Amino acid sequence: MIKGGPVTQEGKEAVRWNATRHGIRSPAPVVPGVEKIEDWEEHREGVLESLQPEGHLEMVLAERVALLSWRLNRVTRYETETITLSQQKLEDDLADRRRFGSYLLGPNHPEDVRSALQDARRVQRVIKQFPKLPDDKPLSGPDAAGILELVWGQVDEEVEAEEVNLPEAIPKWASLEEDIAEWDGWTVSLVRECISAIASAAKEEEEGLIEAATERARLDIISAKAAAERVEQDLARMSRERLLPDDRTLEKVARYEAHLSRLFHKALHELEAMQTRRSGAVAPLARLDVDGLP
Repeated sequence: MIKGGPVTQEGKEAVRWNATRHGIRSPAPVVPGVEKIEDWEEHREGVLESLQPEGHLEMVLAERVALLSWRLNRVTRYETETITLSQQKLEDDLADRRRFGSYLLGPNHPEDVRSALQDARRVQRVIKQFPKLPDDKPLSGPDAAGILELVWGQVDEEVEAEEVNLPEAIPKWASLEEDIAEWDGWTVSLVRECISAIASAAKEEEEGLIEAATERARLDIISAKAAAERVEQDLARMSRERLLPDDRTLEKVARYEAHLSRLFHKALHELEAMQTRRSGAVAPLARLDVDGLP
């Protein structure tokens, strides 16, 4: 009496994957929300198809190979995502470093540094055009404030803001030292009246104050550019430094990866030895793996 199982090659091929469909399928090692069951199943089926296990024990070893290689892939993903998160925190970390470092003047956060450069460029553009602008042209609060702050900055420090008689059209809550950017009723004519009031209080010529303010705007651009370039250089250096995880994470990853790799190769070698013996060849009882440089 002939006992179970096909004897032809075609029959063997037909039933070879029975264990894949009905056998010892281990619980799917899928992290919810991070990994997909479909990806695991595709990975598992691909490994089993490559290894072509026959019988229960070979299937156990082949599934273990699939599981360990899946976990090794997870280590790579963890390392990559750790580096990505570290890169995404560059600007905030640099801001903290600048806050507690030697940067005593100017904004700390890279976004604020870039914004300061944009503001400096905007104010320089407006103040250069200002002498030629028509009186009835509206100005935004930030543009008017930028011009007046530059002009006020050229006045002797002994002159107090309260000594400047601002036009009655300007709200009482807005002063030269604060809040003027919040008001949206500015015109070129009104700004000129303010400059005239400042010049009168400081006993200066209006044209001289505007020329000095224009030069100050040019110097502010140079300073803001230098600050922005320094920030970009710091970010580029920090980005290079973070192409690898920090030492603690790197050590943890390397240790875990080495552990999984040893288990992976052990399972693979056991499976290869079983398949070798099944084919009638001689498989050694022990195998030596040598790692490292020759």
